Amino acid sequence: MSDPLLRQWEMLKLIPRERKTTVTELKGKLEGLGYSVTRRTLERDLDRLSIPFAIEADTRSKPYGWRYALNMHPANIPGLTSSEALTLVLLETYLKTLLPVAIADNLAGHFAAARHAFSVEHSDSKLQSWLKKVKVLSPGQHLLAPTIDSTIQRTVYNALMQGFQVEMDYLAASTKTAKHYDSVHIQGLVQYGKVIYLVVTINEHQDLRLLVLHRIQKVSLKDEPLCPLEHFDLQVYIDQGGFGFGGIAHPIQLRAIFKNGAGHHLIETPLAKDQHIINIDSQTLEVKAEVLDTPQLIRWLSSFGPDIEVLAPESLREMMAERHRIAAQQYVK
Repeated sequence: MSDPLLRQWEMLKLIPRERKTTVTELKGKLEGLGYSVTRRTLERDLDRLSIPFAIEADTRSKPYGWRYALNMHPANIPGLTSSEALTLVLLETYLKTLLPVAIADNLAGHFAAARHAFSVEHSDSKLQSWLKKVKVLSPGQHLLAPTIDSTIQRTVYNALMQGFQVEMDYLAASTKTAKHYDSVHIQGLVQYGKVIYLVVTINEHQDLRLLVLHRIQKVSLKDEPLCPLEHFDLQVYIDQGGFGFGGIAHPIQLRAIFKNGAGHHLIETPLAKDQHIINIDSQTLEVKAEVLDTPQLIRWLSSFGPDIEVLAPESLREMMAERHRIAAQQYVK
């Protein structure tokens, strides 16, 4: 984006009151928001706007620091309506990790204002009650989110936003020593449960790989544009089983019997559009559907334990039988 008025407005919202910020910090945050600007242009903007907006400069040492005068309210959006406050609270709670870091930083004041609005202005309102009555849960066992280094996250998100390569040291789950990658091209980012995955290509290779954000030990932004994978579409990659954790998967015709009521939820939430169900009795269903053959499918089928019998395909039936035999042996004294 190149509109100087919009850029200056965003810059005004980024200037703090409690501490000083530098031109370098402002430049980085604006670039994270999609504004390409030189240091000299920012310095001119600050000089021009310092008087009408009461922006103070600390010129005692370099780099100079900039902030609003203590008796001046920073440029901000008008007071939040109740619906805007509710939207911001829900956004911060459930989607903040998917925002570019620069935008999340830019919204920090708005998030705080929204929380304050609910704690003071709307503490007894129906909207406050709504927050207590509505929650989002992930299926399966509850897990805590992994610890992510904020500096690493900022660099990775900026690379994705700006379209640049990164250099990194990455520690895979199965190793004790981090591996160095000279050129990582981030094609997409997906939050899967509590974990954030990067869909990447590495160096000159064209095959897609998944890297986990919290396993990155060190990362730096390179001054080289990434090489976008031709015809890559993140949604298509997901739909084709990219997050079944086995690469692009092939469809199979699943046929299975669910016992003891274990498959009743599939009546309301089908496995696929072509799913067909035969009611054997009140507690038993035979389910047929075309699904992707992924490790995730195996784990899901295994989670039903003795309440499922896979009938087809034969290769999947044999695999499930072997998994159950191995599991049973672990409980034999």
